[in-house]
Amino acid sequence: MEKTVKFFTQVDQEAGIASLTLFLYGEGSARIAFQGEERVTELKKEGVREDFFILSIRLWDGKKSSELYSIEIDGEEYNFGLRSFGLDKERGFFLNGERYLLYGENTLITESLSDLDRCDKEGIVAAFIFPPSFIPTSDEVASFSSHPSLFFWGYRVEKESEEELRRLNSILYSLDKTRATIGVFNTPQASYSIFDVNIVNEEPEEKRRVVALMDGEGFKL
Repeated sequence: MEKTVKFFTQVDQEAGIASLTLFLYGEGSARIAFQGEERVTELKKEGVREDFFILSIRLWDGKKSSELYSIEIDGEEYNFGLRSFGLDKERGFFLNGERYLLYGENTLITESLSDLDRCDKEGIVAAFIFPPSFIPTSDEVASFSSHPSLFFWGYRVEKESEEELRRLNSILYSLDKTRATIGVFNTPQASYSIFDVNIVNEEPEEKRRVVALMDGEGFKL
């Protein structure tokens, strides 16, 4: 059975500290090396938890500073970042407690997981879009979990009913509560107030990469 790793981080900016929580799934043992500390943990199919604390944190702050940390697990290097974010219907997107304008050069909507490595390194705020009605597996969710650039994930919407979209949105939240959901619609008439953010494809190309709507109400970006 192959090893699967899920990453969760929590940041306390005021105190300048953060926590990294790993959930590891598999069989056998895993050797973890991080910031000069090494530990060996016995894996279980149902998962084991390992916690680390980080002092004097360096934030992943979009284009301002795309700081990444590295952790080694059985000789394989994983990168992750520390950041927090928020959404406000009136004021838009917040990164690390500060309002952060989203526009074409610092935002990417993608359907390719490989794009996220570049977004991590270049400080690009990313949204990952699944095909219509696709439901990711636990392993697929794990493959997203270390990417600090990924703030939104959701669906390209075609002919799904409102009931189906609500079901898909609920599934995404059950799989990962640390990110916001997004729906990419073909026409404004087809959009529903289900996802945290809606993008309408009929808008001009320069606006498609901008998080423009939330719950059907406009962001003031």
